Amino acid sequence: MKAKLRAVALVGLGMLFGAGLSGYVQSAIAQPGAVAQAPRPAPADYSRYRKLDMFARALTILENHYVRPVDSEKLIYGAIAGLVAELDPHSEFLPPREARLLREDIEGSFGGVGMVVVLRQETEPQARYVLEVREVVAKGPAERAGVAVGDLIPSIEGKPISHFFDLRRAIMAMRGQPGTKVSFVLERPAPKVDGKPGKPGVRTVVVTREYIDSPAVTSRVLAEGLGYVRLRDFSETSGREVSDALATLRDQSRDGLSGVVLDLRDNGGGLLDQAIAIVDLFVNEGPIVRTRGRRGELLDEARAVPGQAWSKLPLVVLVNKSSASASEIVAGALQDHRRALIVGERTYGKGSVQAPFELGDGSLLKLTIALYYTPNDRLIQASGIQPDILAGADFRPYKDSQPELEPERAQPRHLKPEDFGYPAGALQDDSEAVRAAGEDAQLRVAVQHLRGMVRVPSRGGRRR
Repeated sequence: MKAKLRAVALVGLGMLFGAGLSGYVQSAIAQPGAVAQAPRPAPADYSRYRKLDMFARALTILENHYVRPVDSEKLIYGAIAGLVAELDPHSEFLPPREARLLREDIEGSFGGVGMVVVLRQETEPQARYVLEVREVVAKGPAERAGVAVGDLIPSIEGKPISHFFDLRRAIMAMRGQPGTKVSFVLERPAPKVDGKPGKPGVRTVVVTREYIDSPAVTSRVLAEGLGYVRLRDFSETSGREVSDALATLRDQSRDGLSGVVLDLRDNGGGLLDQAIAIVDLFVNEGPIVRTRGRRGELLDEARAVPGQAWSKLPLVVLVNKSSASASEIVAGALQDHRRALIVGERTYGKGSVQAPFELGDGSLLKLTIALYYTPNDRLIQASGIQPDILAGADFRPYKDSQPELEPERAQPRHLKPEDFGYPAGALQDDSEAVRAAGEDAQLRVAVQHLRGMVRVPSRGGRRR
């Protein structure tokens, strides 16, 4: 049962805009002086199927007497969706088309345009919803059409983004059968002039959908033996791809791999078993994640397998507000085991377990069945993972603590280090690895701390 639960559990694919968990507590308010009474047994003729009979009667009335013909299938789907809408934000009913989108996300390949987007609400110069491009798949239709990271999409096929209600429906409009076309308006923000935003460039883009087989993992060597691994989502092969990326970085680094930044920013989750597999790459023993059901009952506990090749590799994990579910399981486990320094922002806080239930016609019931806990039994749901080092998306300007104090090198007759045959120390951080992080402020902070970890190795052991 435990293995089956772990195999089917989904950990929040894509960011869902909402939080909280609905609970059901049965209680009775006793009146002063009242004596508590035992619950009465149900009537002998009680049957829960009576309400189903009521539903069938209502459906029949609609089909026979509504002023216009109705689509019975849509009515049934709407009724099931209404049932699930009374639960938490992550339990939902998916008709066949939307269920297919979920399966494509899990498999990691689909027909689309080749870009990763997030939903964003703007208030200036006008209130509206837009899609912000966070990543463009190399050599995909979007890249060939000139789409770049940071571009905004205010409408798809002539319909404003607010028309699609949520991110998944907007993504469904972008995806489709390979060979078909889709059009969308693309805005490129202009640089500010005198502190005021310039006029954005606006154009309509028409691209032909293609079969997108987007890798979940990208990686590159920074410098000084440090590597960078970006994990986009937790699809069926993510664990193996991360392992392969680490091996490739080790082979590409001149002096071997001495440390890695694992980037989980904007990663909304995916498959639980892949989150477990990735933590297991870096942890040699102990629990990885616990799954608890009603009243905190332990349903499952995943544990690390000894003998992992990367269990001593210095590691920094990058997270932000869009890191959710499986990303939070990985960050929380590595933080509890003191195996990684977590850098960035507090994560989203989506720590509930969804299991998919097939309904026979291609539709899917995605139902919350449990909650996730870190190895130290920290609840992720609605709490998130607090990073060890807070780092925002903007560079913090350096402020001199003692501007009135002149350094030794400012003295007119100071002794120069080269007089003694030794090279002078660097007057600024000219680390090649930090420069390789470019203008990504959070990545620069992560690389700076990773360099320190490599120089001063820390002892392992879980946090208490």
